[in-house]
Amino acid sequence: MSSELILYNGPTSPFGRKCKVVALILNIEHKEEKINIYKSRFLDEFNPLRQVPTLIAEGKAITDSDNICLYLDNLSNEKSLYPKDRYWDCMTMISVTNGIMENAVNRYIEMSSISEEEQRKKAIERYEKKILRSISWIENKFEEIFSNEITMDQIAIACALDYTSFRYTSDWGIENPKLKAWLENISENDFMKSTKPGVSFKYE
Repeated sequence: MSSELILYNGPTSPFGRKCKVVALILNIEHKEEKINIYKSRFLDEFNPLRQVPTLIAEGKAITDSDNICLYLDNLSNEKSLYPKDRYWDCMTMISVTNGIMENAVNRYIEMSSISEEEQRKKAIERYEKKILRSISWIENKFEEIFSNEITMDQIAIACALDYTSFRYTSDWGIENPKLKAWLENISENDFMKSTKPGVSFKYE
């Protein structure tokens, strides 16, 4: 079954990276295809939103990064990345990290695809405030979340923080030293090194 998995991904998508990291940690064989979603009309058949990541499993599409990660976790024979004793706390944290990534993506689109004269300054400020406020919130819950065992919320946090540094600023680490040190440590793993963002396609 695993040989039939195709993960359509983008070169910089933090959501796609989250899925790729999960597949690597759980040792799930798959084929990854990095595509330009602006020119990939074939994807409409599987995902009318034409978004990555999209996973094709035995000819059927699974959309949304959270659904894909859950599918991969259920497919694997490895220990689940979703801890039973704090399942809902884990899912809530994943939702917060999704928000960080969404706001970082929206900020980047606003600043890279719209002329400076037409950019919405207040919208950009809102994106930035939400990102930094959420990171501080995670920092304050550090002891509740982090252990030597990799869990799904940790994966999501790592992808969100790295994407924030990639697209916005790494200065978030100044006020959040625990997260900064933790990210530096987890980034030494192959599953983080091999999935770092590449060169993005031009927004169209």
